[in-house]
Amino acid sequence: MNDSDKVTMTINIGGQQLLLSVPFNRQNAVRDTESAVDSLYRSWKRRYPEKNDRELLAMLTYQFATYYHDLQEGLDRATSLAEDCLSRVETALPNDEDSRK
Repeated sequence: MNDSDKVTMTINIGGQQLLLSVPFNRQNAVRDTESAVDSLYRSWKRRYPEKNDRELLAMLTYQFATYYHDLQEGLDRATSLAEDCLSRVETALPNDEDSRK
C-alpha cells in the first residue's frame, strides 16, 4: 500500500463515531487529532456538567477554530517577515548586471 492510498477509519469523539476515508500516511495524524479533541471533550464534560453534548461540541468547535485562526495569523506574519527578509537580501546583493561591470 502506498502513502496516497485511502484507508477507512472509525474515530470516536464524545461518544460519536465517525467513519473517515483518509490517505494511508495520515492515519497517525487522524488518531492524534481524535485523541486531542476527545480528551478536551471529556475534560470539559467533567468541568461543565450542566452543558449538554451539543453545547460541548459547539465549544470544542470554537476552541479548535480559534487554534486554527491563531496558527493562520502566525503563518501570515511569518510569511510576511520571510518576504521582507528576502526583499532586503535581494536589495543588498548586486544583481547580475552590476556584477558584470
